[in-house]
Amino acid sequence: MRKRFILLAAAVVLSSAPSRAQPAALTGAEAWKAVVGNTIIGATPSGEALVEYFAPDGAARNRIAGKPGEGEWSLRGARLCTDYSDDDDDDGSADDKSEDSSDDEEADCFGLSVQGDTLTLTDEAGKAREFKILPGNAEKL
Repeated sequence: MRKRFILLAAAVVLSSAPSRAQPAALTGAEAWKAVVGNTIIGATPSGEALVEYFAPDGAARNRIAGKPGEGEWSLRGARLCTDYSDDDDDDGSADDKSEDSSDDEEADCFGLSVQGDTLTLTDEAGKAREFKILPGNAEKL
């Protein structure tokens, strides 16, 4: 009987021990260090499959619903900004196509945080999306 009580007491103590807390999320430039040179996978705001690679030299390459795209990334303060040349062609005018694709007005900027292998990007409207971080150029973009 005493042995059973000791085992029960040990089980209660172990089950009430605090669980290991997740490390604090990295934000801004510290978060970016976990992403640059790696690939993220997730979905666009409209739900299309998204794979995106951020090269250390500032190049960004993605594939959205099977269609490839190329652009640039920059870190502006604590925000990640991306500018894809195919985004500049939205209205189809020839003048827009000849403009520099790195104009600030054309870039999409996001707040970022990383916890483990999860990147959270938050747009200017405050809507957050999560992506899984894969090491290197996992999808050969």
